[in-house]
Amino acid sequence: MIRSFIKKYWKRYLLGILFLIGVDVFMLFPPKIIGNIVSNLEINPDLNTVGFYLLGIVGVAFGMFLCRFLWRIFIIGAANKFHYVTKKELFNHLLSLSSKYYDQTKTGDLMAKFTNDVNAIRGAMGPAVVMSVDAVFLTALTIISMGIFVNWDLTLIGIIPLPIITAITLYFGITIHKRFRKVQDSFGELTNSTEESISGIRLIKSYGIEDIRYKILEKKSNDYVSKYMSLIKIFGMLFPLIMTIATSTTVISTYFGGSQVILNKISLGDYITYTGYLGMIVWPMIELGWVVNIIQRGRASYNRIMDVLNSKSEIKTHDKSKISKLEGNIKFDNLSYSYPGSREAVLKNINFEIEGGSKVAFVGTTGSGKSTLGKLISRMYAVEDQKIYIDNTDVNSIDPEIIRNNVSFVPQETFLFSETIKNNIKFGKMEATFENVVKYARVSSIDEDIQSFPGKYDSLVGEKGVTLSGGQKQRIAIARALIMETPIIILDDCLSAVDTETEAKILSSLKDSNSRKTVIIISHRLKAVMDADIIFVLDNGEIIERGTHNQLISNNKLYKKIYERQMLEEKLEEEES
Repeated sequence: MIRSFIKKYWKRYLLGILFLIGVDVFMLFPPKIIGNIVSNLEINPDLNTVGFYLLGIVGVAFGMFLCRFLWRIFIIGAANKFHYVTKKELFNHLLSLSSKYYDQTKTGDLMAKFTNDVNAIRGAMGPAVVMSVDAVFLTALTIISMGIFVNWDLTLIGIIPLPIITAITLYFGITIHKRFRKVQDSFGELTNSTEESISGIRLIKSYGIEDIRYKILEKKSNDYVSKYMSLIKIFGMLFPLIMTIATSTTVISTYFGGSQVILNKISLGDYITYTGYLGMIVWPMIELGWVVNIIQRGRASYNRIMDVLNSKSEIKTHDKSKISKLEGNIKFDNLSYSYPGSREAVLKNINFEIEGGSKVAFVGTTGSGKSTLGKLISRMYAVEDQKIYIDNTDVNSIDPEIIRNNVSFVPQETFLFSETIKNNIKFGKMEATFENVVKYARVSSIDEDIQSFPGKYDSLVGEKGVTLSGGQKQRIAIARALIMETPIIILDDCLSAVDTETEAKILSSLKDSNSRKTVIIISHRLKAVMDADIIFVLDNGEIIERGTHNQLISNNKLYKKIYERQMLEEKLEEEES
């Protein structure tokens, strides 16, 4: 990622480095000019000459100002561009990953990578580049100037600490890298815990467990502080150590320089020039410690970012079919499936065919694998070849994007965005007209509720739909799926929060308005699916019954037992009310 970015924007970095070197060159003049002024005043005082030298310092200052302005534009500008490109690439890559990745990855950790880690890499791509170039060129140019303009013996004394400082920074750099990686991992855990606590604040309050969540967050905060303090101790030791060595060398070098002046081996002006250059060379030595810290932080964060970018979706498409529009014929051919990382099969030897345009229901016991069927049809998880067919084409030969464009899937967990109701409904089809929005809101039996809101369809929905009831959220989610007008619609127990009558009304209007669409209903309430063309009954991952409602009732097996129990429960509820 960094290599490709530099390959594309190398001209920016090159120009920035050239202007940065220009600043370093300009910095060589003031010590020499001040030394000449002192020599002039010592030997033959001439105010006109002094004025000329001062004018030179002003010119140098202006040149430094211009070069500093330009290198900031090019290098820091490129670093900010990298910041933008990295976030964009990271987000695009996350969109391409399958459900398996999100099953195993915490949201807070991803947010930490989007914030702290990307910022740390930006530091390595900007300030670290500046400091590195500055340290190398300013040090080299200063040493050469000191040797030419003053004395090579004194110069060699002045550069004694350089190899010592280099060895120290390399040693500390390895430790900083390891500790910063731990800091970022801990920050991810803290961010995830904070995100969960804020998202679930209503649940926390309803259970009265504020103290428990506080202690959990406090523990993660203390862990983060502990790891960060461990990092600070190393960096806090590195900086003063380098500064001490650099300063002690200045004392020694000044002693020898003063001796040279006393012995008349160099002039007072040369001594002033020498001390000026020494002051300049101390900063790159100190800067080296900062560079190591920033680069090692950037390296640790870069590795964390690359962990995400190197993650690949296990959903592969081979022998890609040219099919672009699905008709809704679905076939499962002896499919058995286990979720990634699990040995237990969720589905076992599943065989069935669904004819396009029909209404099909999957019912059964809790945990029987009903929802998994919907996810596999939508290609949210990878399956073996020749196990699932859509329109007589192996699902692994159909691009996931084609499937998602032709399948509307409404999951059990409803998610709404902090947007208007109108925009939530047309989320997957933003070009949809307002008439279409209202049309499918009516099909989903939510229009009447929306009309009662002060802002109607322009009413803002709270975060994750918190301002709406569970049933309202579910019906808006159904309208959002229907407005896509896809040939296949999968409703995964998405009406659990509405009453039976409303559910039956929605499903009835759904069938009437989508007569040529394949409607797959996954539900635990049998009363709502009685009119399905075919009902599949699952238990422990297997299809144990199939047929129409009347046929299943006459079988006198699991379906009938569930149906009778639900009818009894409904009767008891009516008597109690």
